[in-house]
Amino acid sequence: MTHETRSPSGPRRALLLGVTHALLMVLSFPPYSLWGLAFVSPIPLFVLARDPRMRPSRAAFWCAIGVCPAWLWLHWWVWDVSALGIIPLVIVLSLFSMLYVWLASRIVHRFGRDVLLLPLVFVGVEFFRGSVFGGGYPWYLLAHPLVESPLSVLAMPASIAGVYFVSFLCATYSYLLYLALRDRSHVLRKRAGQAAAGLFAAWVFMGLLLIPAEDPGTPYFRFAVVQPDVAQDNRLSWSVRQRYRDWLTLRDITLAAASDQTNPLPLDAIIWPEGFVPGWTLDPISLDTERAERLAWNMTPNDAGDVPGLDVPSRIGATEIVDSMLVMQQYLEIPLVVGSVAYDNLRIVDSPDGIEYERDALYNSAFVIMDGRVSNEWYDKLHLTPFGETMPLISRSEWLEQNLLAIAAQGMEFALDPGREARNLRVPLHDAPVGTEVALATPICFEATISGVCRKLVARDGERKAGVLINITNDGWFGDSLASREAHLQNARWRCIELGTPMIRSANTGISAVIDHRGRIVDTTIKPLRDNPREGYLINQVQLGVGMTTFARMGDLFGWLTLLLTLVWGGAAIFRSPRGVLPMQTESS
Repeated sequence: MTHETRSPSGPRRALLLGVTHALLMVLSFPPYSLWGLAFVSPIPLFVLARDPRMRPSRAAFWCAIGVCPAWLWLHWWVWDVSALGIIPLVIVLSLFSMLYVWLASRIVHRFGRDVLLLPLVFVGVEFFRGSVFGGGYPWYLLAHPLVESPLSVLAMPASIAGVYFVSFLCATYSYLLYLALRDRSHVLRKRAGQAAAGLFAAWVFMGLLLIPAEDPGTPYFRFAVVQPDVAQDNRLSWSVRQRYRDWLTLRDITLAAASDQTNPLPLDAIIWPEGFVPGWTLDPISLDTERAERLAWNMTPNDAGDVPGLDVPSRIGATEIVDSMLVMQQYLEIPLVVGSVAYDNLRIVDSPDGIEYERDALYNSAFVIMDGRVSNEWYDKLHLTPFGETMPLISRSEWLEQNLLAIAAQGMEFALDPGREARNLRVPLHDAPVGTEVALATPICFEATISGVCRKLVARDGERKAGVLINITNDGWFGDSLASREAHLQNARWRCIELGTPMIRSANTGISAVIDHRGRIVDTTIKPLRDNPREGYLINQVQLGVGMTTFARMGDLFGWLTLLLTLVWGGAAIFRSPRGVLPMQTESS
């Protein structure tokens, strides 16, 4: 009879280790940001994987139960979006911890207790979650807190092989620490301690060497970021009257930024958040279709939401707000980078319910407005946000998608299509010879967390295509969760390191920010226009990115390698007989 069958202490121990891992993980991320805990957060999983007293499946199950509270805490804001959706989300994310413990336990039984494969398998499972399963969910990766290290030095190796390479360094260092402190063999403890010290020293040294130097000859991009702070619930049912009020807010902030006397240098662009053009579309062909139909919209009274003294008309033309915005831009003579929607083959038809916009496809897009008109080149979002704009796998069935939305997220509609190609927007650059343009990479919202998407926008065909990343986003989804906004910002900083490119973030409800090409936050200070400290603008400049990092050339090759090796070693452990299964230990051992 094994120890496991004689005592319930095995499941309790696995549950406790899962809870410990969950606590360490939560504390390493915002709002606590105890980034050094990333070095020890995997240790409970390593302990459980090397414990022979439980079957791998049972150890993995109880560990996953223990990890659930962490994912629930990190995603509690989802409750306001979909009270029913948060439960399956937490379960699915916890299953990845279950998968790791099960695989790692089998590998230990197959290859022995001293196997050094566990850190690599940890990253292989993390890469599977972050970049493969369901299109990927690369949030709360092991490496992410390390961007907070001094000078971001521990994050700098991401410029070679990406964020997963840094996760591997962290997991390996964590495993060596564990061996140095807990292994029964004195010789192994000593060697593991020496290896941990050597790895950390080499890691810091490599990071210092990889910090890019400033190039005084590189031009600067000068900009203003607009942050309107519109509540997310307004965006779910954006009435005509609300659109008009929001346009007035955006107009006032834009004019204030353009006329700011504290900024003597000309602006290269003014940047609005995701999807905040208060019309129904912005692509030129669809605008012409709306104008040809001569549509007008009634403004339903809503005194509770109106500003006192605001004169709101009772009726406006369908393109009236957009036309006013085009006039404003022509007057300011500063390009606008804005977010709106674009259609393929828009058709405006009468229906029993009124006017309907039919189309072949609908995109979440980024546009440039110059010379009083919308540029003919715009960017359509390539990677739709999981469970915000699409349901991985489920959205392949329209019937299933609609029924699940009706149950779990009433009022939401997944109507967007993914873009077909990576495109760059262009604006003139003042800090350069006349006629010089700067190419902009404009990842929209969640895309700033996707290494592959940002790489396509910045570097393609072996050469740099854009000098700056502009992330337009609407973080109103997070409600009152400042920690989730901070996590989104922290995640985006890794793209700057991977690609050696600065980033400008325009976030509806914050946190708008300026990030340099080293991944360090330069500015998050919003200059309020009125009494609301989250409504206003930010003016700054960034030095354009030049050259190509190794990651920009190679992409996530390291992540795919870890997944491949995980499949090879996991398969060998599962389908081949172990060389010598470790004997079950008793309480005294």
